[in-house]
Amino acid sequence: MKRFVPFTPEHTLNGHTDSINSLAFSPTGNRLASGSEDGSLIVWEPLNGTLIYRTVFHSAILSLTWDPRHFGRLFIGCSDGTLAICENSEESTSSILTGTKAPVFALTVDEYSGHVAIALGSEIHIAKEIARDKYATFRIFPPPPELPLTAEQPDKRIRGRALAFREKGSEWVVTYLNHGVVCWDTRSFEQHWQINPIHSHQIVGHAALSSDMKHIALTNLGDGVDIYSLGRSHPDIRLENQPLSEEKNIPMQVSWLRDGAAIVSGSADRGVHIWEIPSGEAVQSLEHEGCIVQAIAVCHTIYLVFGSFSGAS
Repeated sequence: MKRFVPFTPEHTLNGHTDSINSLAFSPTGNRLASGSEDGSLIVWEPLNGTLIYRTVFHSAILSLTWDPRHFGRLFIGCSDGTLAICENSEESTSSILTGTKAPVFALTVDEYSGHVAIALGSEIHIAKEIARDKYATFRIFPPPPELPLTAEQPDKRIRGRALAFREKGSEWVVTYLNHGVVCWDTRSFEQHWQINPIHSHQIVGHAALSSDMKHIALTNLGDGVDIYSLGRSHPDIRLENQPLSEEKNIPMQVSWLRDGAAIVSGSADRGVHIWEIPSGEAVQSLEHEGCIVQAIAVCHTIYLVFGSFSGAS
């Protein structure tokens, strides 16, 4: 096993005036997008920390994703239901038509078909391009089945927290706030499998698939991060990262590092925590001046970016 090489601070990027909700590297890694509670979107040049482009939306930005097939195309999801498309860091003039006005909790793009997956309020949509830079919903997925153990969780709201395509776009893995993880067939809507989290309240804050598409890491809004094999409802590894208090127990993003050799997660203790996999050993904690670090982005195996409630990344 290769020795873990620690990350070292390079830049502090200031430009937002409120919490950073989402971060996303472009496919080539030469651009970094950050979206904030203040409605501001900023595109950065990550190597030197230069601000390339800035615009402001009418509501908080909740989700960002770049199109892997069109390197300059960025999708933006907002709390008021706005779904905008920014092309080559120019003013957004395009959008995704869904017929629904609700918060856009998560976005991702399938690299094979170019379809856009959207967690939109209580619904999960797939949209496709119908004209240049114009997208529209063409599939809406059925509600997920309830989890078998819901005694401690009266909240039954359907909320998508993380989305991922697999098997060349034929399967779609959706992580829900209150309904575990479900793998759907993207054509038939058939459910292939479901992960029922073992922690007592079964709420999931965020999730990330491993690069080999065999494991998924879940932030459990309890005592840390759990790693499951796909389709199995008992974690292979549990990583402790408890919140300081109930008031600071908000969804933290999680991501895989270095081709699955490590896991990184935000936290409420002014730091970002990294664990080696499969040992589960804590190998690094990166301090941050902000109170809570909830947004994480990873570029290949080299760069790690995180944003906080202070508005800095």
